[in-house]
Amino acid sequence: MVDAELVQRAKLLLDRLCENPRYAGSAEETRARQLCREELERAGFECIERSFEFSEWPAKWGPPLSAILQAATIIVVARTALIRGPLAALLAGAVLVGALFFVDAYAKRRGIKDFPAARARSVNLQARRGTPRVWLVAHLDSKSQTIPMLIRIAGSIALALVMTLTLVVLLLSLLGAERIQTLWPALQVAAIIAALPGVTCFVTNHSTGAVDNASGVVAAILASQSPSSPRDLGVLITSGEELGLAGARAWASTAPREIQVLNSDTLDDRGNWRCMYSGARPQQITRTARFVADQQGARLRVGRLIPGILADNMAFSDKGIPAVTLSRGTLSTLARVHTRRDNSSVLTGRGSAEGSVLLSALAKELV
Repeated sequence: MVDAELVQRAKLLLDRLCENPRYAGSAEETRARQLCREELERAGFECIERSFEFSEWPAKWGPPLSAILQAATIIVVARTALIRGPLAALLAGAVLVGALFFVDAYAKRRGIKDFPAARARSVNLQARRGTPRVWLVAHLDSKSQTIPMLIRIAGSIALALVMTLTLVVLLLSLLGAERIQTLWPALQVAAIIAALPGVTCFVTNHSTGAVDNASGVVAAILASQSPSSPRDLGVLITSGEELGLAGARAWASTAPREIQVLNSDTLDDRGNWRCMYSGARPQQITRTARFVADQQGARLRVGRLIPGILADNMAFSDKGIPAVTLSRGTLSTLARVHTRRDNSSVLTGRGSAEGSVLLSALAKELV
């Protein structure tokens, strides 16, 4: 699918980007962004830097707070069902779940931009060649966490399952199934266990972010430099993705609605290719992605974002802009993400090189 020279170029860029962690707004991220700018200007792009302000608080404290609130909701519903009956528990659960949805929506869509605490500033790199309708997007910033991504996702899925089981038990109780009441204590314990990964998940800065997401940045840069890419093309290197998609949300707020976005995030050397979306399915992009993957001999799965994962395409989808995230990996990839082990020594560059071929071909088909 790719030649050795392209893989070698990808590896060189990966190593240079991963010399240090690249926390959003840091001097290390600024140096990495300058490298990206030089590569894009060499390919004939006009580059500008667009600064934005945001709050780090929702992204830093949102995951543990969300896990606590979800577990607390399950516990309150279970105890209310035992003490006051299933109808009172249903009403309490409806109020609490409604509040959770409201808080979550605010945090994702407005809290990152408007929350007054922990204010910060960073920069998106915007590169334009011609009049682009297709934009390649990848986030440059990195972070680490006290809990690896794989365990955190497992906890999120487990909490969702316990919440679903709670609803099922509640409905069966309303229908008169008395023996089902014995499950309430077990559901409370399960909620506490499932919440533990989220409650203990705190943001740190010890990862050089090789697969997440120097790999995606390299793929976008190589795709933009490819002779097979369209002449009219945009490239957006965002910051703050690891802090609530801050950079993508800032840029998407003023982006033209007629564009299409191809986000590349986490491209390992091994694993299945995935084309992921949120919100309404972007039919043209997903159909074209399947066609291009078949032409390239790549196995590609199309579906929604994996629960518990945030990606920049969400910021664009929320604004009605068709967007997908191209990704590749395995369970071991998720186990490395947001840890010290996510460094360029474990990557050959093949994932980024092959991703660049898919991106350039897909961009050309969409123009």
